[in-house]
Amino acid sequence: MSAVLSSLDAARRAKCVHASISSRVRQAGDFILSKLSQKTHKSQHSSPLVVGINGAQGSGKTTLVHNLVSYLSQRNITAVGFSLDDLYLPHKEQQKLAATRKDNPLLRFRGQPGTQDIDLGRSTLLSLLQGQETKLPRYDKSLNSGYGDQLPVDQWPVVNSPVDVVLFEGWCLGFRPLDTYEFEKFLLGVHGTSHLYKYSRRYSDANLEDINKGLEVFEQRLYGLIDAWVYMRVTDIDVVYRWRKDQEDQLAASGRPSLDDQQLEDFVTRFMPAYELALEKLDKRGFVSSGILSNATLRMHLDMDRNVVAYDHKL
Repeated sequence: MSAVLSSLDAARRAKCVHASISSRVRQAGDFILSKLSQKTHKSQHSSPLVVGINGAQGSGKTTLVHNLVSYLSQRNITAVGFSLDDLYLPHKEQQKLAATRKDNPLLRFRGQPGTQDIDLGRSTLLSLLQGQETKLPRYDKSLNSGYGDQLPVDQWPVVNSPVDVVLFEGWCLGFRPLDTYEFEKFLLGVHGTSHLYKYSRRYSDANLEDINKGLEVFEQRLYGLIDAWVYMRVTDIDVVYRWRKDQEDQLAASGRPSLDDQQLEDFVTRFMPAYELALEKLDKRGFVSSGILSNATLRMHLDMDRNVVAYDHKL
């Protein structure tokens, strides 16, 4: 009997997940269509709508982008997607960064702001905005025993003709740097006892400042090229561990290399300081964008099972 109930519960969960994915694709797709129309009427020159998609690891960004490309295509809108993950430094450059910044464990491996080639991201976006033939960067996380590497340029997919929409996703894409006052206030919290800074407390002030400086480069080089945002918001960042564990369990079940529990904890923990540093400001002050559009953010509120429980445009 328990096996039957378990099977029924799994079926209900799967049905809920499918309904949630369909809902977020429809909501995000219709939001993008409205912003595309708005940009077309406001812009003197035809250029694609660039949409930034932010969500914690495991929240479903890649799935959303894949489904949005299909959703928009069915409405005769051409869209392409690429990820901030595809901008990670080539393996040798990441090794050089780690060697020169031995004092900062947050920069030892890919992940944090400062471990991406932001100039490559900017040039890719500009090429797409100008309607040029564009090679989309690709990064393979499975190379070099899981340390990853950028794929050779001749293996990058090519966009041969102008597109209507560019979908650019990333776990920390949209995170904003703290100014001097905000950063000093953040450090006061880190040096205190609040559980809100429990991950950042493991690192030095200088380590955390490096991450903040990485976000400054994001804002200066990327955000002005992004017209609108889709934000998959969570209330408790600790859910990232659970979601990543789901992904690792799926990899293991398929016979592919995966992280054990200790490796997973070490991996996820290295990402958490950026969340603690940036999410409060993001929720209070919203995203930076090109400034062309009004009401340029769609916010989805996710529960612990990735279901969308509410939508709004408050940011």
